[in-house]
Amino acid sequence: MFTVGSCTVLYNPNESVLTNLNSYSNCVDVSVVVDNSDTKNEISQSLKNNSNFIYIDMDGNKGIAAALNKGIEYLNSKNIDFALTMDQDSLFPTKYYPNILKLVNKYKTDYSVIGLNFNQDNGGLDEIIEASYWITSGNFVNISDFVSVGGFMNELFIDYVDFELGYKFKKNGFKICYLKDFSLKHTIGNPIEIHLFGKTYYAMNHSPIRYYYRYRNAYYLYHFVDRQFFKKEYYKEMIVNTLKMLIYEKNRKAKFSMIRKGIQDAKCKKMGKFN
Repeated sequence: MFTVGSCTVLYNPNESVLTNLNSYSNCVDVSVVVDNSDTKNEISQSLKNNSNFIYIDMDGNKGIAAALNKGIEYLNSKNIDFALTMDQDSLFPTKYYPNILKLVNKYKTDYSVIGLNFNQDNGGLDEIIEASYWITSGNFVNISDFVSVGGFMNELFIDYVDFELGYKFKKNGFKICYLKDFSLKHTIGNPIEIHLFGKTYYAMNHSPIRYYYRYRNAYYLYHFVDRQFFKKEYYKEMIVNTLKMLIYEKNRKAKFSMIRKGIQDAKCKKMGKFN
């Protein structure tokens, strides 16, 4: 059997984060929390003093890519086979863990990343769907393959780190899939529901700084890494998401200003944390 260690990135965690952590920390062999918070609150302090967790302090916000790299580096040093990467706001379907682990074991020789679905019902069927990339939360990542492709790109800081990792895996001949019928409860942004022509769409309603990172990184990856691989997400960001933001969201001026700044920095290859 293989070993699994969880790696969860913290940023100003609240009480609900403890509930989320407890939904999977007792299932894995090692549970690592990597704290990106600039100022450590009482939740951070409690985890630091909790012997059930390996607490790693990043000494300020270094971005999710660097934090995940640091956590997986620790798991690799302990000869753990798979990293379960989790966002702090994701709730794991705990009671299905044995079933999920059996499927990871079944598919682990064929796929470098075996992810969970999100915000769907847990049906428990043995069905996988191949993907070019997948969200960082709820992924069982083969650590050996992860190390061989160089891990996450630190310079992206936060957004599109999952897309860029998927690109590296594909480039190196590795595959990604997710389990269709096993699902996390996971929060993405602060979405606004849009009802149009009998269907429901979402405007992501991110903060201005998140729009900076999204557009900067989308532009950089498309123009300087691989136009074909990142084409779909690039045009979705630049056209579809821009229109939804301008029509449905508030604080549009500040958001659009940060979008322009992000694209400008990408053109200059100015990456890393926004200054």
